Amino acid sequence: MDTTSVILAAASPPGQAARGIVRASGVQACAVLAANMAEGCAGRAAVHAGTRGVHVVRLLQPAIPALCVVMPGPASATGEDCAEIHAVGNPLVLERIIEAVIARSGGEARRAHPGEFSARAVLAGRIGIGDAERVAAAIAAETDAALTAAGALRAGDAERATARDAEEVATVLALVEAGIDFTDQEDVVAIARPELERRVRAVLARIRGRCTASAGSERTARAARVVLAGPPNAGKSSLYNALLGHARAVESPERGTTRDAVEHAIVLPGGVEAVLVDAPGLEDAVHEIDILMQSRAADALARADVVIDCGANLAGATEAIVIRVETKCDMRNGAPAGAAGTIATSARTGNGIDALRVAIARAVSGRAPRGADESTLGAARTALLAEAAAGLEGALAVDAPELVAASLRTALDRLGEVAGAIPPDDVLGRLFAGFCIGK
Repeated sequence: MDTTSVILAAASPPGQAARGIVRASGVQACAVLAANMAEGCAGRAAVHAGTRGVHVVRLLQPAIPALCVVMPGPASATGEDCAEIHAVGNPLVLERIIEAVIARSGGEARRAHPGEFSARAVLAGRIGIGDAERVAAAIAAETDAALTAAGALRAGDAERATARDAEEVATVLALVEAGIDFTDQEDVVAIARPELERRVRAVLARIRGRCTASAGSERTARAARVVLAGPPNAGKSSLYNALLGHARAVESPERGTTRDAVEHAIVLPGGVEAVLVDAPGLEDAVHEIDILMQSRAADALARADVVIDCGANLAGATEAIVIRVETKCDMRNGAPAGAAGTIATSARTGNGIDALRVAIARAVSGRAPRGADESTLGAARTALLAEAAAGLEGALAVDAPELVAASLRTALDRLGEVAGAIPPDDVLGRLFAGFCIGK
């Protein structure tokens, strides 16, 4: 991982705003920003010197006034010298600033990769891996409850429990290595195999328990996905808009109007939050575009917690909870009502919409987001614990003391990383791959 370059990115949300932010981090962060400032402006010298504070400057490209906030390391977010340009909140202006700074940096600066600011903070010890996972969870949150749950990714409890397990594994490893190194000394007694297995299995059971509890907590914290499924022109998009209470999906009498899965957060009766998904119509694929549409529909169904079945007859074909719905009930023209247990709805008249919303809320309430849950670890720490468990299992599977010691060392390294040591690059890569640029 390159930690020597100055990294740059827009750190404000996309779109127009009163103010926008370009963030820089690195040893030469202040110097490369100052290179794009007019010589005579009041704050340029202070920025170039890395003087902490807010300085009024004038940029060269684009030629506009701005503020520069200087935060020298190590007392900064990343542990390095950090600086931010606060300018007009126009995405084009921010992009011009980034391009100009990179062009005038003499190769010192480049664009940041996703999550690189947070990665540098972890490497500098400014935040722990648990804090980084909390940021990742906040970025991925789809509802208010999921955002609240992101705050539950606290490092403290997991670190303390894992540190105790690491101490136990270190003690067992020391005894195994003593048996290897001092076999010629009668007063040194290596750990007996039954005792070794008992202690290793106890640690292994605790690790597996934490991983299992975390997996259940993460699923519960995730907002339920409610997917509308049915044949083309079944009225799914109209029903989707009616459930949301505003137009989000395109409505048309033409078949195949919905060509991608459209998602939007929805608050159901009782305050239950979910993500409502309008999937493409289910039919046999003929053309290439049909194949893509059916792939998107299949993916939406595979991720669904609840399916609103608009005439697709999916009962038994999915593990999700299925709610059968009759759409366009106002257009029956004397035809009999749907089968028993089917909710009759009309997006045009509003008939049955409230009843359907209540039914969806009941279906997802059992696994709705619980909010804060300290048993949630996050993907990176869970992966590290899984690798530690694999190391312990390896120690139980071999007899040679040297091989046992090697497996225990692997487990100890992974436990140490969960307990606070800096993880290896591959673990950091998995964690920060899901971040957005500028974080």
